[in-house]
Amino acid sequence: MNRTFAILLSVYWTVNFGLAAWSAALAEGIMMPAGAPGAESVWQAAQFFGHLGVVLGNALVAALFAWTLLVSLLEEGDRRETANLAGLACAAALVMLLVDVLYAGLAAKAATVAPSAAITMKFLAVLATHLVLRRVEVGAESEETVPAMRTASRVSTLRIIDAAHDTMADRVARRQRLRFSPPANDHGSP
Repeated sequence: MNRTFAILLSVYWTVNFGLAAWSAALAEGIMMPAGAPGAESVWQAAQFFGHLGVVLGNALVAALFAWTLLVSLLEEGDRRETANLAGLACAAALVMLLVDVLYAGLAAKAATVAPSAAITMKFLAVLATHLVLRRVEVGAESEETVPAMRTASRVSTLRIIDAAHDTMADRVARRQRLRFSPPANDHGSP
C-alpha cells in the first residue's frame, strides 16, 4: 500500500505541475518582447524572464515528480532513494509555489503579495504529501531493521573474503628469491 500511495502521489503532482507549466506557457506565450525604448523595455524583459522562470520551474517540478514515479516503480528493497527524491521534489514544489505567488504579485504590480486560496491549498497539499512520504519512509525503516543487519553481516563476510583473496594473490604474485639448495639428506654420507 505504501508503494502504491507514493506512486499515486507522484502521478498526481506530475500531472498537476505539468499542467501548470503548460497553462503558464499558453497564458501569455513565450515570446521575447519587441524592443521598446528605455525603462519600458527593461520591465518587459524582466516580465519575460520571470514568466519563463515560472514555466521552466513548473516543468522542473513536474520532471522531479516523474523521476520519483520512475524510481518508485523500479526500486526494490531499500526505498531510501525514492524517499530522498520525493523530499527533493516536494521542496522544489514548495519553492515553486512561493515563486508563483511572488510572480503573480509582481506582475500585478501589487504593493502586497497575498497567495490565493488555490495556491494556499496546493501549498498545504504538498506539505501533506511530504509528511505522508516521510511517514512511509520511517515505516519502511522500522520494518527493515532486522534484514539490514543480515545484509551488513553479508557485506562484512564478503569484505573478509575479498581481503583474504587479495592477500593470497599478493603472495603468489610477489617475486620469491629462490636459491638452489641441496637436498636435506645430501650431507656427504655414503
